Amino acid sequence: MKIPKIETLIILVFFGCVALWAISKCSSERADLVRHGRESGDDDQEDRPVRRDTIVVQQPVPQQPVQSPPVNTKSPAPAPTAGSTPAPSVSTASPGVKSARPALSDQPGAKAASSPPPASNNSTLYVTIDGLKVRKEPGLKGESIAKLKLYEPVIFLNKKTDWTQEISLGYEKVTDHWVKIRTQSGKEGWVFGAGVHYYKMKRQGVME
Repeated sequence: MKIPKIETLIILVFFGCVALWAISKCSSERADLVRHGRESGDDDQEDRPVRRDTIVVQQPVPQQPVQSPPVNTKSPAPAPTAGSTPAPSVSTASPGVKSARPALSDQPGAKAASSPPPASNNSTLYVTIDGLKVRKEPGLKGESIAKLKLYEPVIFLNKKTDWTQEISLGYEKVTDHWVKIRTQSGKEGWVFGAGVHYYKMKRQGVME
């Protein structure tokens, strides 16, 4: 059975229209997909933070202190007028700084500061036997150079013999050292240790 040419032509046109419609439909869908993909890509790019590979760090520039010119707080001294008495000068030494000491005058009227005499380490003893003899050498054989009264003060010269001697005072015998003393008249000698004491007292057992 043969199809007429008109019907064949109509069928071809129909299929051609369908093909064109399908092609156009696919093209529109493809265009929509591309547009949608671009829009989603733009959104991702907008949401994604911009990556900076290089960070520029600015170093602070040191600021130099501005030095203000010194302010002169001292007012100039007024010029002296005729017939006026000049005011005494006032020391402007800063606290904590020692001022120079004035030099000592060499004039006869000036008094120099006298240093105190050195303290003596010698003790004062008192005679306990009336008529105690001061001898030039320790011992009864030493030459007598002075005779002391009872309670007379003498200076102990911090010297004594290493040995002792026994002497009879009349009613008792006493063993003691010989000590070196200086009298008030300046004589130095040796006396029997029992004849002097640190306190004013009279020796018992002495024959008068």
